[in-house]
Amino acid sequence: MAGSSRDGTTDGRKRRWQQHNAERRAAVIDAALTVLSRESEPGADISVQQIADESGVHRTVLYRYFEDRTDLDLAIQREICRRAGDVLLSTTTLEGTVKEIIHRVIGSYVTWGSDNIALLRFAEKQVNGTTERPLDDAIGQFAEQVELLIGGIIALLDVEITDNDQDALAPWVFLLVGGVMAAVRSWTSRDELRPDTSTFIDLLAEVTWLQIDGLVTSRNIVLPDLPIEQLLTFTDAKES
Repeated sequence: MAGSSRDGTTDGRKRRWQQHNAERRAAVIDAALTVLSRESEPGADISVQQIADESGVHRTVLYRYFEDRTDLDLAIQREICRRAGDVLLSTTTLEGTVKEIIHRVIGSYVTWGSDNIALLRFAEKQVNGTTERPLDDAIGQFAEQVELLIGGIIALLDVEITDNDQDALAPWVFLLVGGVMAAVRSWTSRDELRPDTSTFIDLLAEVTWLQIDGLVTSRNIVLPDLPIEQLLTFTDAKES
């Protein structure tokens, strides 16, 4: 019994330390994002000392929670991608017409990007000492969600697509998503955001819609101008 108690005490201390370590890591990352957003020009490097000062911990203590600068920078990038991803995923829903969904999703990313240019630039950087790129992983994960959305719409319309089109769906979606993100990267790199945000959102949404509409039209697929939630009723009526 005594041995069991000691083991339980040890496990409890270990869990408390792990929780404390996770909380301190999160606090340091939050401090880094504050420094990036408030104190640096987009794309500029920030120092560990700046992060330590903002988080209220000594520079040497900060490295108790991160293996090295590479680990710290990757953690910052992952958090930036998580926050951008949360914004995007919250808008990737089956509400509205296809055109409205496209406009909503693109609008959310363009708005987030224009409001967080410094964070976007940092997420795009290649971190020294690693080949890992959290932004590429995030793009891939979001593209998978968009692919599922498109697959659901195809199933809802009960249309047949060729094996080649099915196999090309994932790369094509990645092209759409990556293209929009590249356009936002170019636009936010300007000294002045021209055209304005609203106009740029409309333009990107229109271009993306034309790509999708052109492709499905060439396959003799009709996308009804109805909210997605009504497509099932539309399909049933067409079959009756």
